[in-house]
Amino acid sequence: MVFSKSSEQWASETFSQAKLGDIRRAKRLIVLASKLLTKLGQPLVQSPTSPADIEAAYRFTRNKAINAQAIAEAGFLAIANCVNHCECLLALEDTTSLKFKHQAVCDEMGHTSSNKHSHDKHAYSVLLFSPEQKHVVSLIEHMRNQFKWPK
Repeated sequence: MVFSKSSEQWASETFSQAKLGDIRRAKRLIVLASKLLTKLGQPLVQSPTSPADIEAAYRFTRNKAINAQAIAEAGFLAIANCVNHCECLLALEDTTSLKFKHQAVCDEMGHTSSNKHSHDKHAYSVLLFSPEQKHVVSLIEHMRNQFKWPK
């Protein structure tokens, strides 16, 4: 995915208003989100650049004082602020069918149908797109549904 902003700028705009009880936590969230964005799809341990960064990321994710809902709300607020600058928005939906070859993967993810041996999963995503600005505003929904499409 190509972003029109740097990862640091995006992370700052998205999470600077996070109410995490301490400004240092919001700053750590911005740094962590920026690093994760530059290494999309990689595990947390592979995203930071040093052992100290890895330890800081783990301390952040394990910190019981950090409320995940506050992080989500900061993201929603950032999206709402972007939306206010757009005259027209399109919600682009996609359904992706995933088929796993190994039962162990399916066991970890849970069952998606009455057939316990099903290896089929479905992911639903909705991108908010601004046609005037010709860019994706945000991924506004992503979920794995708990049922299998009828044949």
